[in-house]
Amino acid sequence: MYYSKGGDTVPDRIIRESICTSDTLNELSDFEERFWNRLIVNCDDYGIFDARPAVLKARLFPLRESLTFKNIADALNRLASVGLIELYQVDGKPYLRVVTWERYQRIRAKKSKFPQPDGSCCQMTAKDSKCPRNPIQSNANADADAKSGVNPDLAVVMDAYMNRINPMPSEICIGEMKGFLASMGRDVCLRAIQIAQDKRITDWGYVRKILRNKQSQGVKCLADWDRIEEEREQNGSPDNYWTK
Repeated sequence: MYYSKGGDTVPDRIIRESICTSDTLNELSDFEERFWNRLIVNCDDYGIFDARPAVLKARLFPLRESLTFKNIADALNRLASVGLIELYQVDGKPYLRVVTWERYQRIRAKKSKFPQPDGSCCQMTAKDSKCPRNPIQSNANADADAKSGVNPDLAVVMDAYMNRINPMPSEICIGEMKGFLASMGRDVCLRAIQIAQDKRITDWGYVRKILRNKQSQGVKCLADWDRIEEEREQNGSPDNYWTK
């Protein structure tokens, strides 16, 4: 039996009857299994694909508007936790690879469309799949993070970022957020995230522009930001934090 994406960009994919008795697939929910089936017909000829939730949602479920990026990220992490895929990063961008691809699919292309995992890539496991190479999970883990040497404020900020902006932040995002957090504090970072959420912009670059602008204005805490806003309103000047 074959699944086809259509066109010449992706060859037909083979689905064997063994999926009906697979112990691994039996661990998945109905949605996770549908996610898996649709992922197979979108991967390149080496079983590799872009792992950004926004891209996966657009390619795998273009007509399911009710699905969120978190739904996609949760399914992706579930596939990784049961061993169907491996997640890795190259130059700060997330990718996935189907672990048993060569066993079941015919490889026709000479080269993958995407970077392949190697020793320098960040491999994500079920433990840290929510945030690559970072033990940041949620506010509930703040005490444990503090004991383990992880900044609890960073845990809070990244938890807000993952829930409101992007459930799979890059290492670049996390590293830069650490710098902003150190210079301006948690509340300033959280406000920038809230502004991006209010404008429905799911892009780290937008949050970074806001924070860089406030940093250039000498903001050290939320009180500084509020003072600048008050002065701006009194002078009738436009707020251009998103344009720089």
